[in-house]
Amino acid sequence: MTIILTENMINDADVVANSLHEAFTKLLQGPDLKGRRAATLATQLDVGRMTCQRITRLGKQSPGPRLLAELPGVAGLRQFLAAMERTGTPAGELSDARTAVEDFAGFLGSLDITQTAFTSALLLHETGSDPQRLRQQRNQLFEAASMVTGQSADATISMMAIRPNENPGFNFDQIVVRGYAGMRASGSAMPIRLPINMAYSDYRNVTGDEARRQPQELVEAFCSTPLPSIDSRIIKEENLAHIVDPGHIPTGEPFDCFATQHSQWNIKSPHPHKAIWLYIDYPTRHCTFDLHLHHTMEAENVLSGDCHLWGTSLLAPPEDLWMTRFADQISFTRLGAGATCAESAGYARHQELTAHMFEHHGWDAEEFIGFRCEMELPVWRSGMCIILESK
Repeated sequence: MTIILTENMINDADVVANSLHEAFTKLLQGPDLKGRRAATLATQLDVGRMTCQRITRLGKQSPGPRLLAELPGVAGLRQFLAAMERTGTPAGELSDARTAVEDFAGFLGSLDITQTAFTSALLLHETGSDPQRLRQQRNQLFEAASMVTGQSADATISMMAIRPNENPGFNFDQIVVRGYAGMRASGSAMPIRLPINMAYSDYRNVTGDEARRQPQELVEAFCSTPLPSIDSRIIKEENLAHIVDPGHIPTGEPFDCFATQHSQWNIKSPHPHKAIWLYIDYPTRHCTFDLHLHHTMEAENVLSGDCHLWGTSLLAPPEDLWMTRFADQISFTRLGAGATCAESAGYARHQELTAHMFEHHGWDAEEFIGFRCEMELPVWRSGMCIILESK
């Protein structure tokens, strides 16, 4: 059974490989080995030619865990060093290499595996962690999901700003823009929904009397013209979503559609752990999720980003979320103050749309600090999460 290598194991392998690379590179540059071909060394040292070939190639290789799979095994390395000492190399010049070889043996012993088993495990790790391969796998999922659902977007975009609310009955204010650029849908596809992000506090959904949502408004300056046909519908709660009927759009023709909304929250005794989620409702090539937090709130919280499987466990406390967390994670960055830092490679008008959100609702963007979750080809039906932990 192939062992699963953890990041700590990979880090340990890296340390061992670097020591071996440094010690044997030094020997290869010494007078006894420099410039010698593998065939010559095999005859000179009476060591197998393959062993000599793998050692002489070391000078052309980069250090790293992969080196442990390319070098001869522990027995071959020991034999090579013993032959060098037997043919006249002083033992002191071999001490670093011998220490590195014994560290290699100790590393394999700590995992209770052979070099061959380590090589197989390393290949499995590289296959599962290579960014390009992971991107290719997500692209395959995007293509398949787009075909099955009849829907896809070039960009899924969500941005919001939150500040304290001094009005009686509510303690938080939120403005938000949500929408899609380059959305495509077939005539038989399900209607496209423009939902606003879900908020959780104390591991429960903020709903009912705690959330007063104003009706959504289309951001017409950023929507395709002629405007898509929009129906306002009640989805679980009043004024929660706009619906775009694909039947009014030529099949496969891309369109842009964005809506904005103002909400007030009344969250009593907010828990130290708060989370805001963006669900990946439709297959999308690029997803950007921005949170602009009022500077007074930003000073009181530590923010982080995460990506999970969409399901009921979104309400679970942080210690339970490991069950749904994706290994290939999002990029989480601090944008800084104002709207000028909000450019995005996924949507050319992202900064302009951000500025419009603040201006439309009469908020001063310079009072807010922006944070961003971003991912290319996110897993369909996953959820991006920005987590606020009280300091």
